[in-house]
Amino acid sequence: MVALGADLERAWLHPAATAATRKRILRAALTEIVVRKDGAIIHAVLHWQGGDHTQLQVKQRLNAAGRHNPRIPDDTIALVRELARLMPDRQIARLLNRTGGETGHGNAWTQERVRGFRNHHDIAVFRDGEWAERGEITLEAGAKLIGVCNMTALRMLRRGDIKGRQACAGAPWVIRAEDLAGFAKGKRRKPPLTQNATQHAFDFQ
Repeated sequence: MVALGADLERAWLHPAATAATRKRILRAALTEIVVRKDGAIIHAVLHWQGGDHTQLQVKQRLNAAGRHNPRIPDDTIALVRELARLMPDRQIARLLNRTGGETGHGNAWTQERVRGFRNHHDIAVFRDGEWAERGEITLEAGAKLIGVCNMTALRMLRRGDIKGRQACAGAPWVIRAEDLAGFAKGKRRKPPLTQNATQHAFDFQ
């Protein structure tokens, strides 16, 4: 029996031994494995052929609370949480791929992976009409509201002339409709094309 144990060890540690070979060795040498979990500790009892048994204790490595994978930074979780309020999963995947974000396993994002990521972190799926419910509009809608082209509205956002926010580069600009209320009415009238000191202004009653 002792000699058999020595042969078993040599077979297990042999350089040519594959994972499949080691699995066959375990199936031949063990009758059963009993596992019990106690918090972060896993207790295992290995019952060998012949009646002997071995007790093992393994400390389980737990992921940090709230993380889908320890390699995914918290700011990615926060970003997906915000993007999910702005666009569907397919668009989120495209945006994350454009910005160079990867999953915890280094894969590209897909609609299915975004969905799984959301579900793991209890992030609700995007709903049509969310923007309107929050009183928010897109840059394009804001430009139309104040009567300017999209590029002019973008410059105004970047200068701070009108308020808006962007979750990340490439994400849609979000503008509160109430921040533009009265904007067009409050705009100053354009001055005359030709300034003339002798020109008089007339008030009509």
